[in-house]
Amino acid sequence: MNAPKKRVTIAVSVALQDAGEATRAVELMRGARDNAPAGYALRAVFLSHGSKFDSLVQSSGFDLIRVDPRLEGEGYIPDLKPTAANFVGSRKVGAAMIRGELTALQALKPDLVLHGFWPFASIARRLLPSPLPAIRFLPLPLDPVAFQQHLLSDIPDQVVPLALLPAPIRRWIACGIPAEFWEKQPGFRQKNLAGAALDCGWRGQPPQNLFEMLEADLTLISDHADFYRGMRLPESFVVTGPLYASPRPGDAVDPEISRLFRRERADQVNVFCSMGSSATKRFLIEAAWALRELPEQYHSVILSPRAICPVEEIRAILEGRPNLYATDRFAPAALVCALSDITVSHGGQGTVQTALACGTPIVGFAMQPEQQINLDHAALRGAAVRIPKFRWNRANVREAVERVAASGACRENAARLGRAMALEDGRKVAAEAIWGFIRQRLAL
Repeated sequence: MNAPKKRVTIAVSVALQDAGEATRAVELMRGARDNAPAGYALRAVFLSHGSKFDSLVQSSGFDLIRVDPRLEGEGYIPDLKPTAANFVGSRKVGAAMIRGELTALQALKPDLVLHGFWPFASIARRLLPSPLPAIRFLPLPLDPVAFQQHLLSDIPDQVVPLALLPAPIRRWIACGIPAEFWEKQPGFRQKNLAGAALDCGWRGQPPQNLFEMLEADLTLISDHADFYRGMRLPESFVVTGPLYASPRPGDAVDPEISRLFRRERADQVNVFCSMGSSATKRFLIEAAWALRELPEQYHSVILSPRAICPVEEIRAILEGRPNLYATDRFAPAALVCALSDITVSHGGQGTVQTALACGTPIVGFAMQPEQQINLDHAALRGAAVRIPKFRWNRANVREAVERVAASGACRENAARLGRAMALEDGRKVAAEAIWGFIRQRLAL
């Protein structure tokens, strides 16, 4: 008779409104479930404040519980109303989010917490009488040591007037900025969250910056290992390799996209414009106008998420151009990127990794430093063009798209990066790290 398996319960708390966070969390848990050691069984329970990706979680075979406060779930910007310096727009909303997570953890009593870029979960699990162990996954090594080793190769677009300087000067300055500088920047300080932690019962000094607010016992960096070769990272950090959503059974490309991207002329260039929920309407509209003004051999598909812009507004811009198509329906990025010659993006890690895995060069901008780093990793290897946020306009976007289309080297560089990424198995490496942590830390 087979001995009963030891069941490990993980509470998964991420920004389920965000496509990148949601899909990476599901991929992580699928990998951990499929690679469970003999004698173990995994139960992953996702905490949801409301999300359009709830169905993805449940169709992947995971449990899901509803957490207060209930949100619309179309995107974290309309849900949390962030400001330039705060991940959550008010101390009151931050406290409500932390209390909701805390209540859910008290009821579930998991063995550990897995969270992404979601400080509410990290703070809540440490407010418990017996703090729960935690694993976090991040798109880059958010650590003072990493920043001191020049993780940022350029001045963030938000740091004006330094960001207005010529690129060589910006990069030279970025190499000399100590980690302490970034820790003191408003975007890292997160005063609303610090106050919210106190309101929820935090004893003593609350976490002072994002490094502390996202603290965990094990950190998984879901990125290409070569980007961090030679960088000194804490022992608790594991660079897993890329981790993005692969096509699932039943995924299919919209027939209109397939028709538009069908090669009808030798000089045809297929452009896929995909911006996640952290982009804003203004940037999407500028991209739409840029693609409209390109010659007719450019066939472009634009995704217009409801959280960013009503698709009718984008269609009005594209009206009368049969080589252009806009949709707000789900599109399997890996399948669409495989048909594309260029991806236009806001720099989200999932979109960047998917494009590069398909050998597709990128034209993009960044809404925040993490996205800027994602794009710069590709740009410094000749596989992308990053346009500073404050220079993202139809003229510059059009020029960059035409420049990339004319550059065989750019596509070759993207293909080279894609081949290197294909040698990594992010799901397996992450699963091994998760189970190693469980068996060692929890003594199971």
